[in-house]
Amino acid sequence: MHVRKATADALWLRPCNDPGLRARRRLICLPHAGGTAHTYRTWPAHLPLDLGVYSVQYPGRQDRYGEPPAETIEDMADEIASALEPFTADPLVIFGHSMGAYVAYEVAAVLERRKGPVVDLLVVSGVIAPHRKTPSEMHKLGDGEFAAEVARDNESFADLLASPDLVEVLLPMIRDDYRLFERYQPSDPSVLHTRVLAAGGTEDPDVDHAGLTLWGELTGGGFEALSFPGGHFYLADDEPALVGSIAERLPAA
Repeated sequence: MHVRKATADALWLRPCNDPGLRARRRLICLPHAGGTAHTYRTWPAHLPLDLGVYSVQYPGRQDRYGEPPAETIEDMADEIASALEPFTADPLVIFGHSMGAYVAYEVAAVLERRKGPVVDLLVVSGVIAPHRKTPSEMHKLGDGEFAAEVARDNESFADLLASPDLVEVLLPMIRDDYRLFERYQPSDPSVLHTRVLAAGGTEDPDVDHAGLTLWGELTGGGFEALSFPGGHFYLADDEPALVGSIAERLPAA
């Protein structure tokens, strides 16, 4: 029996809207380290009805559990950019949180090299600009120390520590994501032509407002930085605040 190979967009993208939506513009969302496409399922409720919202599914989790992890953020961004090429004729916004912000930035850079400035708005959340980040090797810690460090930033993970079976499944995947995040250190980052919005939490221990503003060095298309109450996962504490701010800055259909 012949099985049709999944197209690039079907492999990477999960629609968050109701089936049948005829989108006139699109928002692509990239999860944090250890995150899944499920993360952004509720965002359409806070956004215009003509906006198609898609969440990226990284390899090695949920319906892609059996796939090997990506080698680098750049490799993953190259494939995601290919999946997004059919959408570049319409207004396009890309959002990424934490590790997802670095993937989003690289996706925007790849698309710009291939197609010109087709990304209308890039929203990066919860991390300092990549050319200013401090090297770290948390992914090399032992399981106990590593799990405790992850739980420090993501309180929801702390609940999983009570289930050894879940830890056995999830910890290697999260460790692989941290490896990608920590080894990503572009020496000559692209300066984009797209508008960039950098967002973060006022109580985030890893990046303050000044750190967010450093993203302005990576664009010539307009820049803004916003801070919201909360820690590293401020967007989970008050989802409408962040999503509403993005909605106010969407390109016209």
